[in-house]
Amino acid sequence: MVPGMDREHSIEKGRAFLKSLQREDGSWYGSWACCFCYGAWFGVEGLVTSGEPTSSAAIQKACEFLVKHQRDNGGWGEDFTACFDKDYPANGMDAYGDEGSGVVNTAWALLALAAAKYDNVEAVKRGVQYLLKRQLPCGDWPQEGIAGVFNRACGITYTAYRNVFPIWAIGRCREAYGDKLEDL
Repeated sequence: MVPGMDREHSIEKGRAFLKSLQREDGSWYGSWACCFCYGAWFGVEGLVTSGEPTSSAAIQKACEFLVKHQRDNGGWGEDFTACFDKDYPANGMDAYGDEGSGVVNTAWALLALAAAKYDNVEAVKRGVQYLLKRQLPCGDWPQEGIAGVFNRACGITYTAYRNVFPIWAIGRCREAYGDKLEDL
């Protein structure tokens, strides 16, 4: 411990800062990736890790934002336009995904929902089913649109994202929801 530093005070200030950045609709703008699924994941993860109850208004509002944007096929999707429009794209990632959804955005949304232990298990189940459906026979997931962003304007393709985040999300969902996901 650093002399003169109050760890709990610092954590509380960080938690308050995260809440101050949350938008009215429950989202966070994710300035290092496309965009709102990523921001929601980091916002929820930060709040939960800092001790925020998963039943809090901030966490529930973030989860509701995500579920509102879940697509008919069970996935989530945003393209690069979300970064410079600063708005969730109505058509998801139509140009580069699967019916507007993408594996990386879906994984980020699921990571947030599972960290929050959100009680809409059906939405989580549909998201996991989407990821399982999109996995290729070799075990990879498809490379889709740009997922990384630098300074809100420079798109970056991180090829590992398509594999790292889906497997992480599936594992976290299995851990958080256990038997409730058994019939997948």
